Amino acid sequence: MGKSGFCLLNLLVAIILSIVLGSCSAPERTQLLDEKAQDIYRSLMCPICPGQTIEQSQNELSAQMRALIREKLEQGQSKGEILQFFVERYGEAILAAPAKSGFSLIAWLAPITVIIAGGIAIWLAIRKWVKGGKESFPEPVTLLPGSTYDEEYRRQLEKELKVFDKKGYR
Repeated sequence: MGKSGFCLLNLLVAIILSIVLGSCSAPERTQLLDEKAQDIYRSLMCPICPGQTIEQSQNELSAQMRALIREKLEQGQSKGEILQFFVERYGEAILAAPAKSGFSLIAWLAPITVIIAGGIAIWLAIRKWVKGGKESFPEPVTLLPGSTYDEEYRRQLEKELKVFDKKGYR
């Protein structure tokens, strides 16, 4: 057996392997198709049921939309093409998530911007409170018998008690 016989044998083995592996991929292809379909179902809102995707909705229209999506996937259309098909018929409101372009981009960027701005504001407030806290408190005072602070307190207390005794409680 020469070089050409060896190449023919390799070619034959490759063809047999591709047939065997190709026949095993039919369930895998169906599973992949199901996953793609489920992803698209979650991406589209039901035009009749408020707040439900066509995956959640039990409406007849949603069932028809799911069948149409499945058919388009089997024809080889991509997710983007299928979504565009439904947007052309129902408008942007059919999408479960707003488009990431144009004015709808605000819906994606606003929450992130608010979170970042809030974090910066909290960090600045804490930083200010920490700095202000160190400067605003006087030195701690120890109240020991015979200290001047204690004597001032006693004098003030006696003075107020005398005023209270004269005027009484009102």
